[in-house]
Amino acid sequence: MGESRLFLVRVWQQLSQFRAAVRSVDEAEPRLFDEPAQLGEFLRQASAEAPSSPAEPAGAPANAGQTPPV
Repeated sequence: MGESRLFLVRVWQQLSQFRAAVRSVDEAEPRLFDEPAQLGEFLRQASAEAPSSPAEPAGAPANAGQTPPV
């Protein structure tokens, strides 16, 4: 599994006004959004930039057929 990225996301809505603040745990300042689409695009881009996990080899895993430890 690749490196994880952790974000704190705060969303609030008052009447018809949308607000969101997103802060990565390794950043000091949050990024502010006033449209849901902006927040979604930011999170989509953040997930696309995340390092991908190595591909599983085809076929059975190396420990197939082994009894799991007790």
